[in-house]
Amino acid sequence: MYGRFTRAFVLCAISAGAVAACSSKGERAAVDSAKAAAPADTAAAAAAAAPAAAAPAASVDDQIKEAENTWRIALVSGDTVALGKLTATEFTMPKAGHPTLTTYRKDLMSDVGSGSVQADTSAINNLVVKANGDTAVATLQFYWKPSRMGKPAKVESENVQDTWVRRGGNWVLVARKASGAAK
Repeated sequence: MYGRFTRAFVLCAISAGAVAACSSKGERAAVDSAKAAAPADTAAAAAAAAPAAAAPAASVDDQIKEAENTWRIALVSGDTVALGKLTATEFTMPKAGHPTLTTYRKDLMSDVGSGSVQADTSAINNLVVKANGDTAVATLQFYWKPSRMGKPAKVESENVQDTWVRRGGNWVLVARKASGAAK
């Protein structure tokens, strides 16, 4: 048994050596072929890379629409980490049910984080973005079904104007103004 195993092992080693020798000759031939075709391959590689490098960045409209959607989802899912990234430290909005009062960022985070404001659905309609440099104003209709302080959820809708500012390459929500029920 010992002899058969040794012979099989040696034969495998010899076969592996032969394969390696053949493939290294093949690799040298492939390298030589590649060197001969290098100018064409380099131009082709550069042409193939150019469209990927020149891919246009998302427009401000698209960036704000994505931010609005992310904010909406974070609000409904109770994700205060995402809301924190999307809202400026000076963020304000009207207090729900008391539009003359103001909700500040810390209040929003507290209400959402504690579960005193919960929602099971939301939607955005008629989103229009007007941008000027690093500031963008989004007007939209916001629909959601929140429950506050354990009360039964009810559908609410309002016309909203959100002011976004680009800071450090990211858009953050500075202020949300609401006016009446959306139609």
